[in-house]
Amino acid sequence: MPVPSFDPTHAVRFDLPHGSVRAGGDGGERVLLVPSSALDDLVLSAPQDAVEALGRALGAAIGRRAASRMDPKTAAIDAFVTQLAGEAALAGIGALSIERWGRAMVVVVEDSPLVGTLLAPLIAAAIAAASGRQVACALLSRDERAARVLVGNDVSVARAREWIASGMPWGEALVKLHGGGT
Repeated sequence: MPVPSFDPTHAVRFDLPHGSVRAGGDGGERVLLVPSSALDDLVLSAPQDAVEALGRALGAAIGRRAASRMDPKTAAIDAFVTQLAGEAALAGIGALSIERWGRAMVVVVEDSPLVGTLLAPLIAAAIAAASGRQVACALLSRDERAARVLVGNDVSVARAREWIASGMPWGEALVKLHGGGT
């Protein structure tokens, strides 16, 4: 069965006479266009709890809009990712895709203007809002091209974080996680 494409028609509406921008079609949520440098400054100076709250708020909005485009309970993973990636792209987050590492799922965000500390809570909240299922996420890597975020349950993500914090490369941690290692 072919994966439905993302249709951005009327996904963002500019009302210049009233000075507003709305995402999500008619009556959608009001959004702001914010320079990423301003967001970086805020994130770099804010307490970690505030950064995570901001990431969750951004992700939840993306996830709600993605959920409105599909039935998350019956959507195939490819269709789910297509809608989530489309909404992330509309929000300017970057190009979202997934990689499978055995049973581990990694969300890849390419060309994102966001600092890495925002991405794990953003991805977790987007998936939760779109699917209705809570997930845990951990930032695995971030370079000038892409960020990788592990998605899983609390236990597996905590294990991977612990291994990476102890000096294990993230790829090895995923292999070990897939093997059920402790």
